[in-house]
Amino acid sequence: MVAETIGGDHDNVIQIGGHSDSVTAGPGINDNGSGSIAILEIAIQLTKFSVKNAVRFSWWTAEEEGLLGATYYVSKLSQAEKDKIRLFLDFDMMASPNFAYQIYDGDGSAFNSTGPPGSAEAEKEFTRYFDDIAKLNHTEIEFDGRSDYGPFLEAGIAAGGIAGGAEGIKTDEEQAMFGGAAGVPYDVNYHEDGDTVNNLNLEAWIEFTKAIAHMTATYAVSFDTLPPKTEGAARKRSIAHKNTKGYQKWV
Repeated sequence: MVAETIGGDHDNVIQIGGHSDSVTAGPGINDNGSGSIAILEIAIQLTKFSVKNAVRFSWWTAEEEGLLGATYYVSKLSQAEKDKIRLFLDFDMMASPNFAYQIYDGDGSAFNSTGPPGSAEAEKEFTRYFDDIAKLNHTEIEFDGRSDYGPFLEAGIAAGGIAGGAEGIKTDEEQAMFGGAAGVPYDVNYHEDGDTVNNLNLEAWIEFTKAIAHMTATYAVSFDTLPPKTEGAARKRSIAHKNTKGYQKWV
């Protein structure tokens, strides 16, 4: 499902997304009811404000089956439509019980895997939010295309996002930064029947949602911090991706 603001410049779009499906084994309340509901709440609240750039909200199907919904959506976009999307931001698992505030490594400084131009700037804005506004610790997560932002990267569209963590194990350093338990997954109920409303970190969920709201509001007003828009840029970046391994190099 896709919904776009009536107002704003529809040739310059900030797109927000998360998947609405779950695995068969579990209810999918953190994965990804948490992201879906956060995005829905922001969309509802945004109706009270005017925007300069159009904001497009997306709820993807069949992420758990291999990013099928997002992949199909991107595959049907013309080059002109791809060029209108200045940035896509993905939000998957915002209420992990043993969470960390993780930002996708768009500039490659932590995992040596960068996204298309604009991805590094998105990471920088998330970092600014956590450092200067929320004043919360944060860390980085690999920008590997694992969730619905992957097809956007493949198409050369700038992307970014945050996550609370899935089956990865929290480190001692992360325990010191975020609390919780070291040596335990960020979400012990990941893809299990325990992924219910009883097993969420609501405090983290609220903080993640505030970060999403900040990013939505920032880019709804201005893309000045992103690289200048150029016609056919997404196609050039997509070609560059096909000629490299991973997302290490972009033109």
